[in-house]
Amino acid sequence: MASICPVCGGKLGLLNREKSADGLICAGCSNFFFSKLGIRAAKQPTAALAEYWATLESRRRTFKETDSIFDRDALFVSIDKVNRLFYFGHRSGDKGPRMIYSFDEVAGYESDAPDDLTVTETKGGIGRAVIGAAVAGPVGAIVGASTAKTETRKGRIKESVSIHFALPLGESSLPTTVYPGGMTAFLKSCKVSHEKPQAAAPLAPSAADELLKFKQLLDMGAITEAEYNAKKSQLLGL
Repeated sequence: MASICPVCGGKLGLLNREKSADGLICAGCSNFFFSKLGIRAAKQPTAALAEYWATLESRRRTFKETDSIFDRDALFVSIDKVNRLFYFGHRSGDKGPRMIYSFDEVAGYESDAPDDLTVTETKGGIGRAVIGAAVAGPVGAIVGASTAKTETRKGRIKESVSIHFALPLGESSLPTTVYPGGMTAFLKSCKVSHEKPQAAAPLAPSAADELLKFKQLLDMGAITEAEYNAKKSQLLGL
């Protein structure tokens, strides 16, 4: 009799099982973690695999697309800004469970798109890329001097990007892939949104503030007038 996979809850038969670091899981889960994330289940505790699977299941249930990055080719990126989630898909459909990433899991990326690249849409659906003073027109011609490594196809900008993720199961990277224009800007916004700004250094008290404080101490009788005058001369540089 087949037992139950402790990760996905599916059947765990004699011919459908793989090792985790401390037990057995189904081959489907093992293949998912390796093919989608490059993570070997055999090196992960069963509890950690099950916990992240539950997180992904929750994301799949709550995901609602609010934005997307797409072109006329197969690849697209579906984005849920409310829940801060996104996934990569193909027009032909995806086989098996979908991998959904959190904005906060984006650890870094390398892109051939320039920092000042922005992508807009015209009413006719033809993309335009603005790179500083250079413009890529509807036919993909670059007008003006630019050394940006961008590619246009069917009138749309392409960006070659590799992405790095920091996941609960460890680091994972996607190889360099050609994405629709706007992918780099989206990844940049993900990193900026979850990076904590450095705390500003506290402002040093001004001489006037310090002088007021010592005047109050004088009025309270906590210091003598001589001490107050000495501090006043020090603060005002007299």
